[in-house]
Amino acid sequence: MSYKPGDKVRFLHEKGEGTVTRVISAHRIVIELTEGIEIEVNINELVSVSPISLTNVSTSQKEPLGKKVHKAPAKPHSKDELVVDLHAENLDGHSYSQSNQQKLSLQLNHFQNSLEKALNSHVSKIVFIHGVGNGVLRQSIRDILKRYDGIEFSDGSYQKYGAGATEVRILSRNRFKESF
Repeated sequence: MSYKPGDKVRFLHEKGEGTVTRVISAHRIVIELTEGIEIEVNINELVSVSPISLTNVSTSQKEPLGKKVHKAPAKPHSKDELVVDLHAENLDGHSYSQSNQQKLSLQLNHFQNSLEKALNSHVSKIVFIHGVGNGVLRQSIRDILKRYDGIEFSDGSYQKYGAGATEVRILSRNRFKESF
């Protein structure tokens, strides 16, 4: 991929993003990080960030006051997808004061509860956003998922969730495997 000054980019394997300030060669560019620091990087370490366009967004007019229409909540269908964010700061407002083990325990409990709810409902796909980190949460999740029959799992869509997500497809509602 070729980049030009002004393009927004993110690091492929690390946190951080910036804007291309100049092209050095076909393989090296200089980017200004959001913190204001300029660094030279290999283009293989970057991914382009597309701007979000609001030109194709449709709007609808609200109903006039006085007319209240009550709609029954939609019933879940087998094609429903659930996305669960397992970042500790989103699960507990006090995660900053917890140890890593406490955070991991909180995250795994939330993961297990969400998976059980999905298995008991009509959800056919659930995406767990666990982040990249050092991989402990990701590996723990996958170790638990291996214990279940009737599910498949893989990395989540990089375009939608980045590198830190696991997608689970529920094929049948069986529970734990009989033998390990």
